[in-house]
Amino acid sequence: MPLAMEMSEPGLRYRMRRALRQIGEQHRALGEIHGRLAAALEAGDRRGATDAFVRFRHALGAHFELEEEVFFPALHGLHPDEGAGLEALGREHGGLLAALQRLAPLLEAAPLERFGAELAGFRGALGAHERREEELVSRLAEPPVDAV
Repeated sequence: MPLAMEMSEPGLRYRMRRALRQIGEQHRALGEIHGRLAAALEAGDRRGATDAFVRFRHALGAHFELEEEVFFPALHGLHPDEGAGLEALGREHGGLLAALQRLAPLLEAAPLERFGAELAGFRGALGAHERREEELVSRLAEPPVDAV
């Protein structure tokens, strides 16, 4: 490992741990917001659903921003060979946000059941993305065999 990398590694690990805590908090918040959205949809409350949806979109955007600006760069610094995988996850963020944005007009005009069905499809795509992220992160977070 180059000397510059050895010197910066503790800082990168600190940034990564801090970002992981923030990401965990964001996951909890996203879950709560989604719960409010689901409850509003079930109650037929378009205004409540709209408010929760807007909050969900903003929270998800902030979550992706944290990953792209802090977490992924720290992971890349510690594991430069994983750049392609991290970049692919970042590109997926853009596609997911665009898909979420395409749902907004449905919430305003379509029956809430249709919006709910489309949202469920989005949640499936988001879940698949999260599983790919978790697999990569858990693999990279394991200490190297020679470090044990």
